[in-house]
Amino acid sequence: MIPLISTNKDYFKGAKRLDPRKKTAITTLLPPLRSWSENPKNRCSYEEVPGYWEAYDVITFLADLGMYRPSLFELLDSNEKDRVLKFKTEYFKKRFTLSRSLLKHILQPVLKAGKPSDILLGKEKKGRVTLQGRPDICISLSYSGPCIAITLGKQKIGCDIEVVRPLKADKIASCRLFSDSLHANDREYLRKIIHMWTLVESYAKLYDENPYPILNSCSLAREANFVSYCINNHLILTLASAKKQFTDALVWLDVNDRG
Repeated sequence: MIPLISTNKDYFKGAKRLDPRKKTAITTLLPPLRSWSENPKNRCSYEEVPGYWEAYDVITFLADLGMYRPSLFELLDSNEKDRVLKFKTEYFKKRFTLSRSLLKHILQPVLKAGKPSDILLGKEKKGRVTLQGRPDICISLSYSGPCIAITLGKQKIGCDIEVVRPLKADKIASCRLFSDSLHANDREYLRKIIHMWTLVESYAKLYDENPYPILNSCSLAREANFVSYCINNHLILTLASAKKQFTDALVWLDVNDRG
């Protein structure tokens, strides 16, 4: 099965610094949006995960809350179950349970674990999910509405996915990373606002930073390389890496073979 695949080749998207006394906005180039649509060719079953892991540096698995089943709760360890009980809404309970259980299913064939529940996940102070005993496998999770993006990398990676939707963008649009050229028309403006936010958020996740101070800075302080997708014409996903070259695959997670 051949998915829609991209290779990020030395695509640095930095922004040059300006005099902080000036109020002129910084022009930050956005990576081109690569069109991606869900179809049988880019579906990935759990059994196919090792092949992707061998072939690519970064793999992003797309899922949605419609995949949730109550039985998935049993794949969580005791600490994870306690966390679920602390969430106040069913949405967050289901989102946490589904993302962790799918991640364990994805990792099972890579690690050759006996069962998904054998896999122990950790969490750093700044929120990054880790795999105990395997610092060579990097994880980034992102959510938007019912959509979930689970990214695995052989390098540290930041991932952000966002539904293209109307939002109060004043706080974002007024930041110095944005350019006046983004105001061409409402539809294009909204798409670029969301696209820029995924760039900032993925960059923040890459370096374990708070995204909001970045919005007020003159530039991205550290080098980063980005690749972005427009998914089914209503979602934007951006990956951020410190490496200038990496291969990545974007696939839809097929769970029809599992309960």
